[in-house]
Amino acid sequence: GAELTPALEVGGRWDGGDGATGAGLEIGGGVVWSDPGAGLTMEARARALVAHRGGAREHGVSAAVRLEPGARGRGLSLSLSPSWGKAESGMERLWDEGMAGRASPVDGGDAAGARLEAELGYGFRMQDGAGVMTPHAGFGYEARGRRRYRLGTRFEFGSGLSLNLEAERKEGAAAPEHGLRIDLRARW
Repeated sequence: GAELTPALEVGGRWDGGDGATGAGLEIGGGVVWSDPGAGLTMEARARALVAHRGGAREHGVSAAVRLEPGARGRGLSLSLSPSWGKAESGMERLWDEGMAGRASPVDGGDAAGARLEAELGYGFRMQDGAGVMTPHAGFGYEARGRRRYRLGTRFEFGSGLSLNLEAERKEGAAAPEHGLRIDLRARW
């Protein structure tokens, strides 16, 4: 029942604005191994900006190990994701980090350094049986001393609707930042 899935990505890119500008080509690849019966997934990915008219250089690697509860979503969930450099494509960073994640330094495009993300949660059946509630806690660390702490709860109503409520604290070089996040997703 285990599955091995290789992936290859090729993307064109146009950078404009305050950072490095110009056209570029990025490639990436990876492999994902999953065993749905055990709820275990392991993956490794790599990405590089192989050509850029403006001289920008970026590359990165990432790995992840996830333990997920069964099909009903109840039980222990755990994820651990170390990475180095800029392992995500520009579009993924835009969604994850906002415009601050779009900076593309000319020298040392992997200036993002080493990072570690971890999350622990446990899914419970809601009393009315309408779905699953998963309280979770997360931690993120960057080699430059930045830390991120998250506490929240995910609600899943059937297979098509989910709500995530989360509080976050970021610590680093500047004063701590606090935030609240509400994520509502519907699939059809």
